[in-house]
Amino acid sequence: MTGFEQLLELAKQMGQADILTIVEAPADKDPSLLGRMLIIPAGEQPAEELIDANFTRLVMELIHNTVWQQAIVIPIDYEGHYRLLWDRLVTQPRALVLGAGHISQPLVGLLAMVGYAVTVADDRPEFANQRRFPEAEQVICNNFAAALAGLDLDHYEAIIIVTRGHRYDLDCLRTVLKCPAPYTGMIGSQRRVSGIKEMMTEEGVPSKILDQLKAPIGLDIGAQTPQEIALSIVAEIVAVVRKGSCMPLSSKRR
Repeated sequence: MTGFEQLLELAKQMGQADILTIVEAPADKDPSLLGRMLIIPAGEQPAEELIDANFTRLVMELIHNTVWQQAIVIPIDYEGHYRLLWDRLVTQPRALVLGAGHISQPLVGLLAMVGYAVTVADDRPEFANQRRFPEAEQVICNNFAAALAGLDLDHYEAIIIVTRGHRYDLDCLRTVLKCPAPYTGMIGSQRRVSGIKEMMTEEGVPSKILDQLKAPIGLDIGAQTPQEIALSIVAEIVAVVRKGSCMPLSSKRR
């Protein structure tokens, strides 16, 4: 597999990687070194070496001790002077909104605003359409079971259930609770949430998995309007993904 093929595969899988390309090499070295790439998938070791094991180790130590902000050319001295272009494959996080009601509209807009590529699913054509959700990357008009079956749920960072009733909540939960999304939340009153959890427990879903479900969804900010509820949901998603404390910054010791 070539470097470009590896990057294409990573992009399809929503992966991330550091990309280091030789753009300058010592005059006495093989000219074919120019353009050679080292691809380091996030959390993994590179599949191949760049030049040799020692050079690769130097490169990895350098990027490990440097905060990447944008594409940059970095110098490395190793039996001569090299310059490498350091870039990064960064994929856009994805969010799935199940339900296209009055809360979903501001929710999708806020999710898009903070950088998510959003998919919306609902079975009602008058609700599930691109006109109502211009910020969404994808709008699916189908029943929830069919919509979920057609998606690769492993690639979503946040899954938000905001359907119009218990039956639809259960249809969604039976599928999404098996997914590795860092955030899965469901809207509803305490009573509604308790009832749904009881039904899921009777179906054999372990309490450990149910405990990971954020329900009722959102942070307690006193939200009342759809826009305020959407804000509380997005705030909770950011807090979970970024490991925030949810405490007011003014309450932290200076």
